[in-house]
Amino acid sequence: MKFLNHYFATKNLIPAIHIFVIYFFLLSQETISVENYPRDSRHRGILELNLYQIYPENRIGNGIYFNKKLLDSHPERMITNIKDINSTKSSVYLYRNKIGDLGLSIIKNKDDGEARFWNVDGEFYQYSNRSSGLQRVFRIFNNKINPLLPNVRTGRGLSISETHAVFYHIIDSQEMSIPNENGQEVKQRYYTFRLHVVNRNLEKIASIFNLSIKDTNYNLKLFWENEFSVSYKLSNGEKNIIDLREHTPKLF
Repeated sequence: MKFLNHYFATKNLIPAIHIFVIYFFLLSQETISVENYPRDSRHRGILELNLYQIYPENRIGNGIYFNKKLLDSHPERMITNIKDINSTKSSVYLYRNKIGDLGLSIIKNKDDGEARFWNVDGEFYQYSNRSSGLQRVFRIFNNKINPLLPNVRTGRGLSISETHAVFYHIIDSQEMSIPNENGQEVKQRYYTFRLHVVNRNLEKIASIFNLSIKDTNYNLKLFWENEFSVSYKLSNGEKNIIDLREHTPKLF
């Protein structure tokens, strides 16, 4: 009531007597009444997550706040958690839609430049920042936000099968002198990749340390050949197949 009095008084929109008509009309509307948001063990009102707040808890259409300032809200989503993206000022939040499906979305800070965030497939998501070159892989697991290798700056290249996923990050970049077709020495940059394997039923991932992949192209495309093996093709056309059971047997 105080809010309505203050709002209309400052705006000089309608006579004071009309305030009481609007006030009693609003009280009769079930959609905004206090009784529409009862508190119990699953609905505590405001959910505090460090400097973030979710309000109201476990309600479709709720909002995520930072120091009580609204960051995002969606009429068909129930926001349940949030996690900052390392080395950025942006965040990723977990939500559940009206039919119960989980998803991730991003709250982008303008200071982070040209950032993109998208669903690759299933529970896997990719963050890519064109301004900083930062790339990160995210996953939903056990109803939680699961950043995969959160301190790695170049996590990307997701390839997903029914039971597993594989991605990589660049561990080294060097300029090397190699002879061209005329026998002249030319400088060429080579990138070294490390693969990481995910079993979609397990939380922990496995990194392959005993396999070195080098190429002049910084984009490595991975393809599933069967349920155990992935392939990649180098810039020179050479195709290689990796049996992941030989490197990460505990995930198969």
